[in-house]
Amino acid sequence: MLNPKSIPNLLTGARLLALPILWGFALMGYHRVVGAGLLFAWLSDALDGFLARRLDAESAWGSQFDSISDTLTFVSALGWVVLLRPEFVAEYAALLLVWVSIGVANYSVSWIRFRQLADIHLLSAKAANFAGFLFVAYLIAFGVQSQVVVYAVIGVCMVAAIETFLVLVTFERVDERIQTVFQRPSRREL
Repeated sequence: MLNPKSIPNLLTGARLLALPILWGFALMGYHRVVGAGLLFAWLSDALDGFLARRLDAESAWGSQFDSISDTLTFVSALGWVVLLRPEFVAEYAALLLVWVSIGVANYSVSWIRFRQLADIHLLSAKAANFAGFLFVAYLIAFGVQSQVVVYAVIGVCMVAAIETFLVLVTFERVDERIQTVFQRPSRREL
């Protein structure tokens, strides 16, 4: 019998297992299948965290597993955009490079300061995750959207990346309870 508390990790695992399948469809040029798969990934990401909290199934391992899955999905989504929508990458290369550079800096700072990839779930990152996944799923499936939408989504993603950087360089300890750079550390964190 399935333990209900295992459902969040099963969703996260399904997201990971879907990645090689979606890569196969991407390599065959099935834009809409990859876009729909990315939409599934986003929905499963939103649902696994909600269910973990609802089922009282939160764990450090599950949170880390979710972060690893999110990172691999994110990297895959970037790869799919490059592969399936190279015209978008060419047009917005400078902005994308700045954003990705901040992301790489975040991983580097996290590793240097904390000897691990920080498991941070900032509110701005959740907003960027929401906007970014929906945007990229649509972009892959149907092509470029209006410039206003492009700049808005990239702007939200950059704000989240910059806030993550600020948390990583200013907080002494980081974990999934931190929601914003403006949050004061609790006595337990000091």
